Formats: sequence, structure tokens, C-alpha cells
Amino acid sequence: MQTIHLKNYQPPAFLVEQVELTFMLEPTATEVISVVRYRRNPQAPDDAPLQLDGHELTLLSIKLDDEALPSSAYDLHDQGLSIAGLPAAFTLEITTRINPEANTALEGLYRS
Repeated sequence: MQTIHLKNYQPPAFLVEQVELTFMLEPTATEVISVVRYRRNPQAPDDAPLQLDGHELTLLSIKLDDEALPSSAYDLHDQGLSIAGLPAAFTLEITTRINPEANTALEGLYRS
């Protein structure tokens, strides 16, 4: 995991207004549906992308304001997900799968 120093801190591009999480718990294949309402942070640049961190997750689907987001509209990488060109306010629904039993990092969702 990369260390983030205070001198490198920048305000987040988006602020979270509401979060709804749904878990379908299974020892090796838990699905998580997150529905988050965002609004652009007035202290951040207008063109800054939304950056979401995530490790060892399988992305199943993304919806922006109830419409499926095509894979060409986001960048999925080892450290998470980046989405550029977003409106000032929106709702993002992301469905992922994680294996809690294999998660030995003891962060996020893990089986104990």
C-alpha cells in the first residue's frame, strides 16, 4: 500500500451526499451493491475525475443515474476505478464481487 503524506493531500474531486450498501454474503463470492450520490467539490478542479480505490474486487456493473456505463467511459486499474467527464451531481451504482475468505489483508470485507 502506498503511503500518502499530508503535503501531497488534495481535496477530493467529489463529495458524498448519501450512501446505500447492499451485501449478499457468501464466504468466497460476496456481492456488494453500492449506490452513492455525489456532487462536485467546489474546491476541486472542474475537470478532475472521480477516483475510487479498490483492491481484489471484480467489477460486475456500473450505472450512472440508472443508465449502464460502458467500459469505454471509465478506467479500471489495479488500484481501483477512475471516471472522467462526470456531471456536477449524479448517482453512481457499482456492483462488485469480493472473496472475503481469500482477503488476508484484514481491511475491507474479510472472513474471520
